[in-house]
Amino acid sequence: MPILDIITAPHPVLEMKARTVEADEFGPELALLTRNMAETMYAAPGVGLAAPQVSDPRRIVVVDPGEKHERGVRFFAMVNPRIVERSDETIPWYETCLSVPEIEVKVIRSKRIKVEWQDPEDGSPREGWFEEYEAVIVQHELDHLQGTIILDRVSRFKRARYLKSHKSKVTA
Repeated sequence: MPILDIITAPHPVLEMKARTVEADEFGPELALLTRNMAETMYAAPGVGLAAPQVSDPRRIVVVDPGEKHERGVRFFAMVNPRIVERSDETIPWYETCLSVPEIEVKVIRSKRIKVEWQDPEDGSPREGWFEEYEAVIVQHELDHLQGTIILDRVSRFKRARYLKSHKSKVTA
């Protein structure tokens, strides 16, 4: 399976709200895309990847919070995911992002969330509860579907400094 290109900030696709996957888009092609996204995530290496990060404007994420030797045990390919319930209790987490390399940001997340999504193959409904680390990963990936990246959670100064240094690396 091909490894997809992961885009990095600043890129306009990362700022856009992802569109809903329509009923006629489910099937083998969408399932293949999620498998390719998973391979890309593993190769990066990462624990989650949203479709906008690979230049696809749809509401699709893949998540696998397991250690390398546990890959696939807690793998999820989520189409049109949405959080339907969340705990009042929060958890601070230092997050990194494949689309914003070399930066770590402390983010406060819900400690426990319930998510509903659709299966990429047939569109059938799925749901699940995610806690702590898994909940953080899912919330991070769902942020991408809203056009939010971790760089949006830092001060203007830190954002400007990051973008300036990243731009100079691209043009060098």
